Order: sequence, then C-alpha cells, then structure tokens
Amino acid sequence: MRRLLRCAAVLAAGLGFGLAFAAPASAAAPQPIAPNELSKATNAAHSSSAVQLLAKVPGAAGKAAASVGSDSHAVYALNPAFVRDASAPVATFWYAATGASKGGQALTVFTAPDSRGVWQPVNVASGNTEARMATAAGGALLFTEPQIGAWYALTADQVRPLNPSAVKSIGSKPIAVTAYQKLVSQRYADKLPGSTYNESGMAGGYDTAAVVKAPTSHSAYLVPGVAASGVLMLGLLLTVRRKMTYND
Repeated sequence: MRRLLRCAAVLAAGLGFGLAFAAPASAAAPQPIAPNELSKATNAAHSSSAVQLLAKVPGAAGKAAASVGSDSHAVYALNPAFVRDASAPVATFWYAATGASKGGQALTVFTAPDSRGVWQPVNVASGNTEARMATAAGGALLFTEPQIGAWYALTADQVRPLNPSAVKSIGSKPIAVTAYQKLVSQRYADKLPGSTYNESGMAGGYDTAAVVKAPTSHSAYLVPGVAASGVLMLGLLLTVRRKMTYND
C-alpha cells in the first residue's frame, strides 16, 4: 500500500516558516514566491554546503565536477487544509529546485528556508523532474500531489495535469479547482491527522509524522548533518525518493 505523505502546510508549520510568501493570494492559490526569494534559493544551491552535498553523489559521476544552474523553481504540494475546506489554498510551498549536472548526470538541488528564513540546501536528487514540470506548467503555479506522484499546473480556477499520474488522477483535460477539491476530499479526508484511520496507525494514512516521498522519477542522495535543525528535518523528510537513497 502506497504510504500517504506529509504535505507542505504541515511541514511549514512544523519548521516555523513565517516568510511573507507563505500567505495565500486567494482562496485557490498561494502567493508565488517573490523573485528575490528565488534568487536566495539559487544562491543557496551554489553555496559550499550545496557543493558538499553534490560531492556525495555516488557512482561514476561521484568524482566529476558539478555544475549548478541559475534558475530555481518553486515547488508546492497539496495542502491538507484544502482537503478539508475548499476555501483554503490548494497548495503550499514545499521547496525550491535548482538544476545541476555532474559527469553528464542530471541532478536537482533542493533548497528551503530554515526557521530564520535563511535559504539552505537540503537535498540532491537525480533527474530534472521539477524543471520539466515547470516548463510544462508554462508560468502557472507548479504543485504536486506527492501521495500519487502527480504534478499539476494551478491557475485561479483550474487544475491542469502535467504528467501521466496526474492524467490518471483527474483526466487529460483541466478541471475546476472546486472539482479537484471534491476529488482530494474523497481521496484523503478520512486519512487526515485526527481521523480514525490515522489515529489507528494504519499504513498509508495522510500522516503528519509520515516520511515524505518525493516524485518517483527521482532518486535521492541525502546527506545528513546540514547546519540548521529545521533544514535537517526537511532533509530527512525528503529522504525517500524511489528505491535508491544515499547516506554517508
């Protein structure tokens, strides 16, 4: 049974995020992260801490020099509050993704603000899923339903599928935000924190203590011991990506 995962709102609350970009612009969508914040995310992806994370990538690319891109993409995740209440933001900020490469291998550096609002690198994953999905979103807000590995583009009133898992979830055409809320409510409402399903400890519950599983097209190379405790928590929550993980 697929384990259902903690989403961004719970994560943000747990880490004490208080940044201005977390406030919703409307009932349907969170306010996009300001360009200056994404610039900070990009800088964090180029930091010495990020270089250390990239140095831990195993395999043939392990000893090659890494190159980190200049564009970072904000990734949002399905908001548990939206599952309960259609007036809540559909998604909340999860992490920023910056493309990188090493020895011909495509990689992605994850960054997130710590409890002080300082952006930190928290993980390195193989592949370029976020960059591809951001391109497919075409400027719309990019969010994922990580429980099923689905990626969507969000506008004020529509949710558009971006990958096969999303098409399987909502169909091949965009659907109204209200229709998506009904769908995820049916899918997860009885599995949210406080539900009988969750309290009973059933595997697969939409559990605030569950390990976050990132999109299935990635593998992760998590390096524990990042500076800030909040960032370390996020890193640990991002540990499981597909089958292959790495810890030193």
